[in-house]
Amino acid sequence: MRFQVLGPLEVWTGDDWASIGAPKWRSLLAALLVNAGQVVSTDRLITEIWSDEPPRGATNLVAVYALKLRRMLGDDDGKLLRHRAPGYLLAVEPEDVDSLRFGALVASGRRALATQQPERAAALLTEALGLWRGRPYMDARASDLVDAEVERLEAAQLDALELSFEAGLGCGQHAEVTPELFRLTADHPLREGLWGLLMRALDAAGRHAEALAAYARAREMIADELGVDPGEALQSLYEEILTEEAAPHPVVASSPPMQLPADIADFTGRGEDVDRLCELVPDEAGDGGAVKIAAVTGAGGLGKTTLAVHVAHRLRPHFPDGQVYVNLLGASPQPLAPGDVLARFLRELGVGGAQIPVDEAERAGLLRTRLTGRRILMLLDDARDAAQVRPLLPGSASCTVIVTTRNRLPDLPVTRLVDLNVLGGKEARALFTSIVGIGRANAEAAATDEVLTACAGLPLAIRIAGARLAARQSWTVAAMASRLHSEQRRLDELKAGDLAVRATFEVSFASLPRPVSTDRIDPARAFRLLGLWQGPAISLPAAAALFGQSDDNAADALEALVDAHLLESPAPDAYRFHDLLRVYAAERSQAEPEQIRRDAVRRILTWYLHTAEAAARVISPNNTRVPLGAAEPEVRPLAFASLEEALGWCEDERASLAAATGQASASGMHDIGWQLPAATGSFYYRRSHWADWEATHQIGLASARRLCDRPGEARMLHNLGMAYALQHRTQTITYFEQAVVIFREIGDREGAARAATGLATACFYLGHFRDALDASQRSLVLQREAGNRHGEGIALGDLGCACRELGLHDEAIVHHEQALAIFGELGDRDNESDSLSELASVYLRMGRVAEALDRLVESLAIRRDIGDRHGQALTLNLLGEALRRGGRPAEAVGPMTEAMRIFEELGDGEQAAEIRSGLATLTQPDGGGDTAEADRIDLVVAYPDM
Repeated sequence: MRFQVLGPLEVWTGDDWASIGAPKWRSLLAALLVNAGQVVSTDRLITEIWSDEPPRGATNLVAVYALKLRRMLGDDDGKLLRHRAPGYLLAVEPEDVDSLRFGALVASGRRALATQQPERAAALLTEALGLWRGRPYMDARASDLVDAEVERLEAAQLDALELSFEAGLGCGQHAEVTPELFRLTADHPLREGLWGLLMRALDAAGRHAEALAAYARAREMIADELGVDPGEALQSLYEEILTEEAAPHPVVASSPPMQLPADIADFTGRGEDVDRLCELVPDEAGDGGAVKIAAVTGAGGLGKTTLAVHVAHRLRPHFPDGQVYVNLLGASPQPLAPGDVLARFLRELGVGGAQIPVDEAERAGLLRTRLTGRRILMLLDDARDAAQVRPLLPGSASCTVIVTTRNRLPDLPVTRLVDLNVLGGKEARALFTSIVGIGRANAEAAATDEVLTACAGLPLAIRIAGARLAARQSWTVAAMASRLHSEQRRLDELKAGDLAVRATFEVSFASLPRPVSTDRIDPARAFRLLGLWQGPAISLPAAAALFGQSDDNAADALEALVDAHLLESPAPDAYRFHDLLRVYAAERSQAEPEQIRRDAVRRILTWYLHTAEAAARVISPNNTRVPLGAAEPEVRPLAFASLEEALGWCEDERASLAAATGQASASGMHDIGWQLPAATGSFYYRRSHWADWEATHQIGLASARRLCDRPGEARMLHNLGMAYALQHRTQTITYFEQAVVIFREIGDREGAARAATGLATACFYLGHFRDALDASQRSLVLQREAGNRHGEGIALGDLGCACRELGLHDEAIVHHEQALAIFGELGDRDNESDSLSELASVYLRMGRVAEALDRLVESLAIRRDIGDRHGQALTLNLLGEALRRGGRPAEAVGPMTEAMRIFEELGDGEQAAEIRSGLATLTQPDGGGDTAEADRIDLVVAYPDM
């Protein structure tokens, strides 16, 4: 197909379906599609686009819009969208438009029914109805032409539904079509054809009394609305059923119901859950106490029904009076009514149709009477809510009930609650191996791991992937892994026969509740918007920004998704998707108009940017700030009262901050693409997250360059230089030199001074101490010229470090003491602790161990207070070295061991290994001896803008 109108208006671009972003283009295309294959005059098109108020030059604008549409459709030669006087014509075939294809399929289905081919008719009509994605032309501008076409198509859809039910009855699917017919007769009470189909379905299922009651409801509604009786066809059907009901029926001795579905032969895992549920054996007496009720909850595809059926078969010997089973269709658009289920249970327990009460409460009472003292296991599959289950419950403790549901049922009193999650690694592999065979799985162990990773522990996905491989012995496991590699294709691949992961998710999605009021966000829309976010998790405030809602409104929608098992909540106000649900949500998000999607993404990225900058103001208050404008009213960034709170938020959101940076760049929001790394740089520095620092700033550098934003480019180059300097990587020189050049070009003297200071630091870390001394002296001059006291302190610290390494110890002490005074004046505790450690290092070089120890104790106290773990490790290691040199090697072990542990936690294996080697020398009589290399202790050097 080229065009889709049975829902939002979309066109096929050759790669994917795309919406029409401009409303006026949509109006033009809608008018041409309504009159597909016919010439639509330019005057009519002008009316469709602008109504009664066309602009001057409207005729030319129509031509421009037509040209834009041709380009979007790849119709450069004008064969599809043709200019034909006095207007335009869209030359399409029936297979090009979903509405035309729908009509052709329905016509074929009608012919199949007329020739007594109900199975073929059912297949054709199911395919036709499957083309519908919502209200036709739902995003097109309302007009007389469009409204009339929408009304025609919706009437055709209802006719097709009637035909599909007719085909279903012809295939013997009486029970399957009944729930939907109940819903449709409620929505369209004057369509006698639907009432007749409902009566026939009920009667064919043996529910004669309900069929007669359906006629009574139809007659009442038609009389109330039209003041007439039902037509002759409906009356004749009523008389036919009434005559059949009055006829005598032979009494048949009833045997115990044994209705459990077949158990799964390769049931795997869930051992603990099986054991807990198998404890639901009824009391021996069975005449007192509460009924034992188990609830098995979880998302679609987790194997709730499989587990419940397996347990039910294990429990069968304890229930000699029978086992009853019903699928309550709770996740479908029309769940079974409790009254209908009660009537079915009563018939299965030997109650004749004429003896079944009409009233639901009376039916429930009769069921409890029939079950009293009888050992019956009741399996209620796919319940919607507690209200659907409660009338079906027995009153006798001799019975046991197992309920499965996708929704949480907090108001149902349960004896056992099993809330299923995905399978663990061993269980997932065991299930996959049981399907494809242990030899095949083990022969391609790495590919098996890839398949299981793609299936993300979802039993249904694992079973489908295994079943496809089992049916294709020539396929390798690697071939299956390759097909599952693409997230865009993954759900397409995870289907086999009537099993499909996407279909399972769609059932849960379709059953989401509607919002309680118009000012609340629809949970379904919240789900779609969540599919736009590419981070691993989302907090309540971030979701509120994404939705453009208050925290309270966002929380209601998020909790509705959690209750429906479409979202997980690992902690209060924290949410995340199962991996495959994330893919499904991303698919669903495309149903939102492009501008809505873009606005939502910008809101959440803006929220992260402003919140990260608020954290940076607390973490490094003296740093240069990111140039931010005001956030829109729907974006309410967080504020932080303490350093611990700011660092804690950054640590919790670390993965999401990196994801937000990548998404900003990929979405073309390059301003946020470089500003967000700039805002998070102080956190990365404080916690030594080198990989995140480098990755996000490389993205930021590319974004700044895409924007030709020279200040942003210089900022990213400067920060990358710092990241590489801390890792002693030679690229640092290049980045700082490029930053200096740009800062000078744009006249940013303060920026140039900062970059010059960074260059000095880089030289120091690379061991170029004479270059570091020269660069530090130049940096100090620039910082003083710029009047930047903070930068002056940094330059003095770098100058002191260079002097120390060149043996100029007295000069080094003077420079570090000057830096210490400046940072104390500014209240910069981070750099104050650095200066104290640097002074200690110089004192150690001079053999003044006692003074070094005093400074190190002061420095360590500050580092612990501000949460600088990398600095703590460096200072602890230096403290151990000072103790060793002071003749106290036993006392040195503690701080050095703690330093090694912190470096290991930070992923700095090289530093940890060096300390481990130093610890080994402490047992030597002279403490391992002092060498020139051992004397050189590299400390973290304070950096500007970190």
